[in-house]
Amino acid sequence: MKIPWKLKSRLFKILTYFPSNTLYLVQQHITRQAKVRVTEPYIGWEHHRKIIEMTGASRVIEFGAGKSLVQNLYLAVYAESQTVVDLFPMIDIDLVNEAVHQLGSIGAEIDGRPASSVKLLKDIYNIRYLAPFNMLDTGFDDNSFDLCISTNTLEHIPAADIRSIFIELRRLLGPNGNVSAMIDYSDHYAHSDPSIGRLNYLQFTAKEWEKHNHHNHYQNRLRHLQYGEIFKSAGFEPVTQECTDYCDPAGLDLVDDLLTGDQTDFATTGFWHLKAA
Repeated sequence: MKIPWKLKSRLFKILTYFPSNTLYLVQQHITRQAKVRVTEPYIGWEHHRKIIEMTGASRVIEFGAGKSLVQNLYLAVYAESQTVVDLFPMIDIDLVNEAVHQLGSIGAEIDGRPASSVKLLKDIYNIRYLAPFNMLDTGFDDNSFDLCISTNTLEHIPAADIRSIFIELRRLLGPNGNVSAMIDYSDHYAHSDPSIGRLNYLQFTAKEWEKHNHHNHYQNRLRHLQYGEIFKSAGFEPVTQECTDYCDPAGLDLVDDLLTGDQTDFATTGFWHLKAA
């Protein structure tokens, strides 16, 4: 659905006054965004799969998995077990089973049996879903997991919380732990408004951006190197890192305080493989 970004911002502001599941209901019944659309393996899934196979990780954790768990279903054959957590309960079993069906239709290696409950999801696919769950204080034992995966989630978390989460991950993953992350560095309002570019939000000061940065559509606006500094401060070092989907900043009045001065500031997708330092 194409919608002017400032109008969308106002709608998100209105939704802040309603219960937390209101946005999902709007997406499901009005904008129709709460759907599963699988035509081929997503690039983020393949990024995680390669790192799972490269590291031999068997115990995987993910935070911010969403409604259909399609990524986790795709990865189920590669990881021995997955623990999937969300800050709020987001899972929709109907969407999970639609994901199972669509993954089967594209030839993905998947069991194929429907999971009519969270319990069956664990029994069939060894995916444990926990929500509500706060990654800032997990309560898991040290060295509980081998790998954390994250897809287009970190950009929605404040920088200080990212660091705290990664400090907790450093404990959970232990001295040999790994992280596989894909991060969307673009202005998410541009996803539904083609009249603005993907660097649009870098033109606003912190005060100007605050009125558009609602908690149900929060974007931290961090650039690639800034993520790297956070990861390093939390005890991780990059094995590989890649920036893609560069945008030309010509004609844009970008705010210097948001930038690092590096060319990677203009990338809108980042891929990371991190290892405990």
